[in-house]
Amino acid sequence: HYYITNNLRPMGRFTASKYKNGSPKKLNKEETAFGIRISELCQNDPIACGVDKVVFTGEAASLGVLDVGEVGNVQARSLRGHSEFVRSLQFNPFNKDCLCTCAGDGMVKLWNTDSLTCSATINVSEQVHMTRFHPVAANLVLIADHTHLRLYDISTQKQLYSEERSCSTVSWSYDGSLACAASKSGEVSILDIRKRNAIATATLFDSGKDVNHEWLGVHKLVLAGYKNRDRVFQSVDMSNLSSVISTLRLGAGSGVPHVKYDHDTRMLFLYAKGDHGFTYCEVGNEGTIKENSKEHCNDVIKGITLAPKSTLNVMAGEVNRLMILHQTGISPTPFIVPRRSYIDFHADLFPETRGPVPGVGAEGWWNGKDGYRELISLDPSAKSHQSKESNGTETAKKIEEAAPVVPAAVVEENEKHKAVISNLTTGQSVLRNIEGLLAHRDLHYHGLKNVQTVFPQESNGFQIGRKYGVHHMVGSGGRLGVIDLADPGQNNTPQLEIVNVGSPTVFEWDPFCGDEVLAVGGDCATINLWKINDMNSTTLLGNLKGHNSKLSMLCYHPGVAGLLAACDTTGTLILWDSHKQTKLKTYDMGGESGCNAMCWDSLDGYVIYLAQKSGKIIALNCRTDSKKVVDIKSEIKNARMGATRDVLVVTVHGHGNSRTLYSLRLCREEEEFTLLASHSLGIGTSLYTPLLDLDLNMACCVARGEASVMPFELRKEPPYILPLAVHNGIGTQYACAQANKSSCDVMSVEVMKLYKLCKDSVQFITMLVPRLRKEYFQDDIFTTKMDFSSAIMTAGDWSSGSQYHVKSVDPCPEGVKRMSEVEVVKKGNQQSKIQQEHLKFKSHEAQRDELFNSFAEQIQKEAGPLEQDMMEGCEDDEWSD
Repeated sequence: HYYITNNLRPMGRFTASKYKNGSPKKLNKEETAFGIRISELCQNDPIACGVDKVVFTGEAASLGVLDVGEVGNVQARSLRGHSEFVRSLQFNPFNKDCLCTCAGDGMVKLWNTDSLTCSATINVSEQVHMTRFHPVAANLVLIADHTHLRLYDISTQKQLYSEERSCSTVSWSYDGSLACAASKSGEVSILDIRKRNAIATATLFDSGKDVNHEWLGVHKLVLAGYKNRDRVFQSVDMSNLSSVISTLRLGAGSGVPHVKYDHDTRMLFLYAKGDHGFTYCEVGNEGTIKENSKEHCNDVIKGITLAPKSTLNVMAGEVNRLMILHQTGISPTPFIVPRRSYIDFHADLFPETRGPVPGVGAEGWWNGKDGYRELISLDPSAKSHQSKESNGTETAKKIEEAAPVVPAAVVEENEKHKAVISNLTTGQSVLRNIEGLLAHRDLHYHGLKNVQTVFPQESNGFQIGRKYGVHHMVGSGGRLGVIDLADPGQNNTPQLEIVNVGSPTVFEWDPFCGDEVLAVGGDCATINLWKINDMNSTTLLGNLKGHNSKLSMLCYHPGVAGLLAACDTTGTLILWDSHKQTKLKTYDMGGESGCNAMCWDSLDGYVIYLAQKSGKIIALNCRTDSKKVVDIKSEIKNARMGATRDVLVVTVHGHGNSRTLYSLRLCREEEEFTLLASHSLGIGTSLYTPLLDLDLNMACCVARGEASVMPFELRKEPPYILPLAVHNGIGTQYACAQANKSSCDVMSVEVMKLYKLCKDSVQFITMLVPRLRKEYFQDDIFTTKMDFSSAIMTAGDWSSGSQYHVKSVDPCPEGVKRMSEVEVVKKGNQQSKIQQEHLKFKSHEAQRDELFNSFAEQIQKEAGPLEQDMMEGCEDDEWSD
């Protein structure tokens, strides 16, 4: 329970406040943003709200981006660049599109939230806990890392200040003249950065957790930390930090306490992560804290931030808006002060607030000049914002002098990553709006029993062919379970099992045996060839023996019948003709380091790629027995790789649980085998596996134990790696496999079909690109297709050096018009012929009238003229009087 203890003198008493009756507006679920996924390790500031965007910490060291006001079941855009979980994020007060983030990887990054690109990176080589923009001067960022406190001018890429000080949280005073730094030991310091002087220091808390704080103007602060295992909020004066003005105790708990303060209204919001509510308080003139109400939330609070004043609905009495981050959603909670009428603007509720123009430039402030930001009115009817200057000090005379500048270059880059900078920047992709569609439950496979969810790291855990799927099974012996893809729904019969001698580590379907032959390698150094007769029986075709240790990789050639590459843990690579069960070639590829990833070049045919644990990527030409090597300068715990039409894709699980996607130029005669780019996939214990579309140069990355599918487009030219829209699935996936591309419906713009292995079921997911005119073939997406429907040659012909050539086929169905053939008529509003044809269609009423008139004319023709039509009329004068 909350309770307040005030060390107050008489002058600390409260007067009546116009905000005391303010209360949050309760929202329906439809008025919130839900369907998001956030990081389990929420750090200091897991959410930030700008004028146009809301950003939160997502899964796998990524950031989620939403538009302000975006509600319902949302699909957040992603920002990726850090290799560890993001600890703090803040918008630039002078640039609504500039976001600053920091993480435990030692990187401080500046993002453009409009273009969703990374603009600059500052490498401080230490774990960064928090960053704070200067509230008055432009381009200044205060950085608190594990060992130092630093001040950077991002416009000149210069470090202005550095002090050896261990602090986890920092904040600026209202005028920006002083800073507060607090460490996990409970020590709080007031610093004059320009004079390099600590004005006051005191140990106020006794826990090893973060101490959070906010300035209450220029001289007072409110602090949040632990005392005697209780979570405590207290206000202090910088002149005597040990003398507490007010104290509020939250009680024992593991959630770190936080504070949010609004300088304009003096409204204070106190909360702790993991709680189901927050407390609304007000701050008196002497720094006293008065509790007004306790508010309950239905979901656990992960973080709170205040929305900018320019986004408030002032004509509805909204004095503040709390953006509350929950595990799966964001609640934009308006704080309303009740009034009898909201027809007029209530100026007493909305004092002038600081505008978006900085008061001084970075150089001017560092040289001793104090600036003050101009104040603007929130009255919507005001024709122009009137500025007010405090203490007679002039604001910046020129906006250009202090305008925020975001550098395009990296401030300081680690030597290890200089050659490989993730290119997240420019370029548009026709696949950018790709989305995953979970199929109907009737198309899933339910009732699977004894599915093994923990399997060897060499195995992908699940493989899909044209007819069957196979996965590891729990139990003694090397058991594999078989799924009939033609029979979805509830499984009520015992599952077909393949029992091997020893534990299977890797398995692969033969692409040219009707997907009925499965090669299984295990810890007994033998490859078993199994034929699936039907869902009741199997036949062991033979064994391939020649390895000296456990099999770590199997890979069938996509265009050569029966050509199987197998590698063991010692790095011995053997090329087999699995149809004749004979050995073709043997290579020593690993030595002591060994290899842990392998794939064929589908277009070249004679080149095979391998990834060594030492960080070297090897291109082996099996025709000339020559090798080319690229060093990615990173040790590899585990890896997966695959080759598209244009690039080689490698996903790496490195030391420190970092996960990275690498793109390399393929080793071909006309091109040099080089590293193009890398992209961080965040921190995690499981490796990402790339599922590739060879023709579209697309990779969908999936990881065991996660629910999302992260698609990328890979290019030979910048931008080399282009992140696409992430699909957030339902339920944890233990493995994911890709169906044969021939099963995709191009007229529905399906680009990939995935099968996700869960604990007792297999889910079916379709990756498609939304298009309006699906009656036309989308030839901007589907260009030409490499034809692997039949083998190009046999393994014997390949071994003898025969010419390898892949045929390309047109994926456009016969008789279907291409989208590029639809002419656009530059006439009027440039309507296409399709649109003009639609305009010719008549409404239901017009069609009904036309049918009725046609029916009446037909009756008249068949009946002939009426009798009265044949009569002659009388003379006109007979009607006269």
